[in-house]
Amino acid sequence: MMTATVAAQSRLVVLDVGEGQAVLLQQGHRGVLIDVGHPGMSQRVLERLAALGVKQLDYLVLTHLHPDHAGGYFRLREVFPRTPVLYSGHPLPADVRPDLVRWVNDALARDPHRRLLRAGERIPWREMTIEVLWPEAFSGSNLNRHSLVLLLRYAGRKLLIMGDADTVVEQALLDQNKLPANIDVLVTGHHGAADATSVSFVDRLSPRLALISVNAGNIRGYPGEEVLQRLEKAGTRVLRTDRHGELRLDLCSRKKDGRCVISVETGRKP
Repeated sequence: MMTATVAAQSRLVVLDVGEGQAVLLQQGHRGVLIDVGHPGMSQRVLERLAALGVKQLDYLVLTHLHPDHAGGYFRLREVFPRTPVLYSGHPLPADVRPDLVRWVNDALARDPHRRLLRAGERIPWREMTIEVLWPEAFSGSNLNRHSLVLLLRYAGRKLLIMGDADTVVEQALLDQNKLPANIDVLVTGHHGAADATSVSFVDRLSPRLALISVNAGNIRGYPGEEVLQRLEKAGTRVLRTDRHGELRLDLCSRKKDGRCVISVETGRKP
């Protein structure tokens, strides 16, 4: 069991939520939660927030409404009822499956604290800036293809959260020259699946560190071996929740040559 800690430093934490994803930005007792995992992990998410010392969520962000990213919305909303919830507002087809997607969408439509995000918006939070790179508009019903893509800037460092965006989105961002080169941290798209993290995408980003939120022995075979090979070829260090547990990044553990150094702590050893 990991002991409780209260950190004043700025952190990014990829929570170990098994099948799904939940990413915490933290500074002291305040946080921003990007995705919430599936409903069965809600209590674990709340316990980890408390253990990490988070008492206030300034924003709750849903990259898209698939259950493994947004299914915990209802339980989180009970505990943080007034926190602004940010999402794209992607319209759903009438016959959307699974039903949980529709239920979350209907609840969001009634949520008085909801806010829609589009590409080009910037959200200042503490000393960090969250830039929305995607989506610009809606075309079709593919939820992954309309996932929010978020670029975080902090103390000269760049961190990219891809949600479940696929290679189509990656190529659009490349064509529009929206992706920075030589980023520090990539929260890998679609749990490392083969339909994301293309060669051209990795070549552009050259990430120093890639984080993959994935459950052990999952039925979909994530992460894809070809994705892992691309990242390895790029010299990227890869950490996975199925092997390393919770992934905690201190975004400025010390300074070297005037720049913040990112340090990594994991919940368990591989």
